[in-house]
Amino acid sequence: MNLTRKLSEVPREERDTFLKWKYRELQLVKQVDRLTDRYLTMGRLIRACLEVIHRFFGCEIAGFQILGGGRRKDGGFFFSKRRPGNEEELRTATREILNGYLSEPFADLLVNEPVSSLQAKGLRNYLVYPMAIKSQLEGAFFLANRDWPFDENDLHFIAVISSQLDNGVVHARVLEEQRKANAALQQRARELEALYEMSLSLSFGYDFETLAQKVLQSAMTLVSVDRISIMVYDQKSDELRTMFVLGEKQKIRLVKLGMGKGIAGLALLSRKPIVAPLGAEDERFVPFEFPSFKPRKIFSLISIPLLAGEKPLGVMNFSILTRKKVFSGKDLETLSVAAHLISLALQRQQFYQLSIKDELTDLFTFRYFKERLAEEANRARRYKMSFSLLILDLDRFKSINDTYGHPFGNVVLQAVAGVLHHTIRNGVDMAARFGGEEMALILPHTGEQGAFILAERIRTKVEALVLEHEGKPVKVTVSGGLATFPTHGETAEELLEAADAALYRSKEEGRNRMTVAEMRIK
Repeated sequence: MNLTRKLSEVPREERDTFLKWKYRELQLVKQVDRLTDRYLTMGRLIRACLEVIHRFFGCEIAGFQILGGGRRKDGGFFFSKRRPGNEEELRTATREILNGYLSEPFADLLVNEPVSSLQAKGLRNYLVYPMAIKSQLEGAFFLANRDWPFDENDLHFIAVISSQLDNGVVHARVLEEQRKANAALQQRARELEALYEMSLSLSFGYDFETLAQKVLQSAMTLVSVDRISIMVYDQKSDELRTMFVLGEKQKIRLVKLGMGKGIAGLALLSRKPIVAPLGAEDERFVPFEFPSFKPRKIFSLISIPLLAGEKPLGVMNFSILTRKKVFSGKDLETLSVAAHLISLALQRQQFYQLSIKDELTDLFTFRYFKERLAEEANRARRYKMSFSLLILDLDRFKSINDTYGHPFGNVVLQAVAGVLHHTIRNGVDMAARFGGEEMALILPHTGEQGAFILAERIRTKVEALVLEHEGKPVKVTVSGGLATFPTHGETAEELLEAADAALYRSKEEGRNRMTVAEMRIK
């Protein structure tokens, strides 16, 4: 029956039937209008519409493919099946039919065509109908598998659904674009706020690890990252060493990589970021084994080199430890800003370390030592804690220089400094060079007995050094003076004076010995 006619054009004997069909049409229009008012997102609107189609047409399968303004990449595919079974195969077949139909704009309608390939997949009695908005093909409906073929009335009703749905689709698309624009603005605002916080961190006098943590926590608010590590390049060993980890157990600090090895090493060698969406499955990835610790698997990885001009400083590694996300180009852009700020902080730290370290021995300078000694004395007075000061002097060092030359004298100083580096508590004790052959140690939370044991250990290790000059062995010994807070002094000056006097006695009493300062008379 032709339902597009006016009532006056319908023969009297057909009017009852005609009016029944028109009433069904009005009910359908009302249902679709309710959907367009209720559902304001494209996905929910289309899925709800497919449910109406199932009920109205009595079909088992309903699908819809939308192009998205003529651009297929912006569209979406929707599929609904009333009864369980064989769903994935039917979904694939439906998608193929709609994609084929939409590949030729305004193709002829497909109705009940007995295609053997479709019948083999379980599709029968089907209908494909286009949806156009402002004379532009926007998508197509697919209805299939009902117990009777589709007819002229069905085509009329699906046309009604299509015409009623177009305003809803346009409205939903406008709202989605508005939401995307608002989300982009909010994201940009968060980025600017985080970047401001990152840059602001550089202006404070934080130590490198504190500063790195603040910068990277700001970066993690912008990009979903599970773990961040900073690897510093050691030019002498040509290796990358992990010095900082955020979001993972600190045993990861054990990791070392050679230049050009693994994804991080390759990023530093090429001076370019590497995005590895396969993570640990990437053939360039180098796995690490730990005896008592198994790090979580990396599913996506970005390695960004830290550079000072073209000089390599290290690498930052950003890891995702779940399958739910992979890094995007936008993520790389954001994380590169964080990496640049870390590069600046790392340069600043290295310059600072150069200013407070003796170039020959890698011990702290006397100036920095005096500042730390005064700080330690103030802290000890405030919290009523003990600490010790040990001053060391190489025995007959002038004779070594005169006999073997200053270059060999430098070798001796480096060897003795190496003993100190390997004997003291890293990150707790502090070793400094006074200049010449004198060295000193600040030993926090260490009383006289513990300090003397350490002093004797240093003395015996120096005495056991195996040094040669032109094939001949050279004997080296060291003498020391020990003072403890508050037994031998309560200020930096008093402790220095007491330890220096004890060192003088060690020299007078035959050298190669450690002497504790005399009790201070109050």
